[in-house]
Amino acid sequence: MHLRSLSLMNLRNHEQTDVEFSPVLNIIEGENGAGKTTILEGIAICGLSKSFLPTAETLLIRQGADFYRASAAALSDLGVPYKIAVQYASGSRKMIGSSIGENLSPKEIIGEMPLIILSPDFKEITFGSPEHRRRFIDMMLSQASKRYAEESLNLKRILKQRNNILSQAKQHGTVNEDILDVWTGSFIDTSAEIAHRRLHFIAEFAPYFLEAYRQVTSVDEHVEIRYEPDSLPVEITTASPSLADIEAAYLAVAKKRKIEELRRGVTVFGAQKDDLYIGINGGNAREFASQGQHKSLLIALKTAEFEYLRNAKNEMPVMLFDDIFSELDSTRTSRVFKNILSSGAQTFITTTESELLRRSIPEGVDVAFFRVVSGKAERLS
Repeated sequence: MHLRSLSLMNLRNHEQTDVEFSPVLNIIEGENGAGKTTILEGIAICGLSKSFLPTAETLLIRQGADFYRASAAALSDLGVPYKIAVQYASGSRKMIGSSIGENLSPKEIIGEMPLIILSPDFKEITFGSPEHRRRFIDMMLSQASKRYAEESLNLKRILKQRNNILSQAKQHGTVNEDILDVWTGSFIDTSAEIAHRRLHFIAEFAPYFLEAYRQVTSVDEHVEIRYEPDSLPVEITTASPSLADIEAAYLAVAKKRKIEELRRGVTVFGAQKDDLYIGINGGNAREFASQGQHKSLLIALKTAEFEYLRNAKNEMPVMLFDDIFSELDSTRTSRVFKNILSSGAQTFITTTESELLRRSIPEGVDVAFFRVVSGKAERLS
């Protein structure tokens, strides 16, 4: 897949931006706050229905406007045209239309234009709480499988309803057992489906990650990755469990911790509490990795994500790198840049200083340079 063009209207500081891209490499230069990242956000909105930055939709609308719109034209690896437009107005439902239909929901477009995104904000995947690692897994699997995307949304909906019942039970000192049992059954079914898919996913993903880390760093280090369900016994998770095995384990936990849940007024088990363990040299990377190792681990995770999605979708993902080279030393920059160019994927890179990147580009590469100033983008070559 590669993007041929992008149009933005009233997105952050971009009143009207229309750009055409190189199918290989696109370098977007600009000062901080100029609006270069907004171009990547526009691409993300077209691929994922939302920005990759943790921003409220209303804050994406340009000051003085009452809506934003992002649209793109792309071409699949088989040469099939694909168009997408996403529009949002304050207080209204997001409007999405694409080559596959009109009045679409976000889950219907996720994965149609697979994206790999790396931003300095994503360092929380290796540094931060389990929530960030779950989000990393969920976005990857949602792009690979529409069924997973739907189940992920169902889990959030069912968990909210079940927590409401438990909260009211705590408040009033009583609970309708029949209603709670119904929502507990739905929660167990959906949570087990999510955990089962994640467990099998890690088995597929791990080899990509190990190889990617080896390519990123020249140092001989031992890294590992595994899925750590919060509520399932170790013997279950290490034995390639069936969906029925996981459902049975969750049911046992639900019975055992029911009194605790009624007392606390919240669900205390399930896939929404799981974690992804990333280890380096025998320790948890979150606690023991150096700054340089964290950067290498993050790049390896994203490289592995690319390989996984490319194989799962039979489509080349588009790669978006938001100002990551300012975070890397020259050696890592050279290695990462080499891997990017060898992948064959269309790549977008934002930077405040393009000179280092210019020197790293081999002769003959189809590259487009853009300059962004105060929300206006100009193609330089």
